[in-house]
Amino acid sequence: MAVDITLIRAYTNGAVYTTSSSAVTATAPTDAGSSLDPDFQEVGAISEDGITESTSQDRTDVFIWQNNTLARRIPGQTTKTWTLAASETNLMTLGVQFAGSTITQTAEGVSIEEKAPGTDIRQWVLHGIDGSDLQRIYVPLGEVTERGDVVWSAAGVTVYEWTLSAYADPSGNFAYRYIASDALAL
Repeated sequence: MAVDITLIRAYTNGAVYTTSSSAVTATAPTDAGSSLDPDFQEVGAISEDGITESTSQDRTDVFIWQNNTLARRIPGQTTKTWTLAASETNLMTLGVQFAGSTITQTAEGVSIEEKAPGTDIRQWVLHGIDGSDLQRIYVPLGEVTERGDVVWSAAGVTVYEWTLSAYADPSGNFAYRYIASDALAL
């Protein structure tokens, strides 16, 4: 098989969208390029590191007595996560960062009555762009389960680092992935 460098993707642009709360249900996307339901709101700028996707699955090793050899690796628990750092301070990022807190717009900006983050399962869309090639990942049940340090520094911008964890929907799916690429189309 010959190498085809036109099939190498570098998603150097894109966006992250979510609903404003777990109480909002948006119509799920069904392809990579159509307009999203207006209930999906853009998080804003994402740091230059972009989005890192991880899949982890535990395995249980089963050894047999003969030659003490590995006979099976039984699949176990699976997790699917994406990490990203939101670079904007806006109502959406504050709502995700301070889930469960009371955020009130005021004449000078916002006030936050901060509480420990509660359960905040929302719909998410991660959208990557490489020229005319698109990849859209719809996460029907996603929750920010880890929040990184928020650094105030003269050396860089303040970002909100999040780990988005996906939960299986009633069909058993963590996510729905749509890729628009002439090279992959019928």
